[in-house]
Amino acid sequence: MKARNIFTVSSRLQRRYLRLIVFSMLTPTLFVGGCLYYLVFSLIAQEMAIPEFVFQVLLPALKRVNIFLITGIPVIFLALYWWGLVLSHRLAGPIERFNKELDQILEGDYKKRIRVRKNDALRPFVDDINRLLDKLEGVRD
Repeated sequence: MKARNIFTVSSRLQRRYLRLIVFSMLTPTLFVGGCLYYLVFSLIAQEMAIPEFVFQVLLPALKRVNIFLITGIPVIFLALYWWGLVLSHRLAGPIERFNKELDQILEGDYKKRIRVRKNDALRPFVDDINRLLDKLEGVRD
């Protein structure tokens, strides 16, 4: 029996949504990080304008900032990616299920109704489709 994957579906929509999230995380991070390092290193490059004792005081702070960035950014990325995965599953999952169940209805199983979870984004749409199927079944009988 094939194991069910909890948060991923084989949907282009979900992959596109996750790529958008990753791009939205990386772009500002790289831009702000690049600007920050440019500022810091341009100040260090102008060391002659900064007295040696000030530079020695700044060095531990720079090391702490680097440690924070190296440990904090991946954690934030993973948390945001996980959140995006859950949100994309709430959208792409019902669409995938909707397509499969609609195919079964089109094959002749007119008693079938489309089911989605209570909090799925397409719940109102699916409820309307099910009401339409109920009316069509009433007309057929």
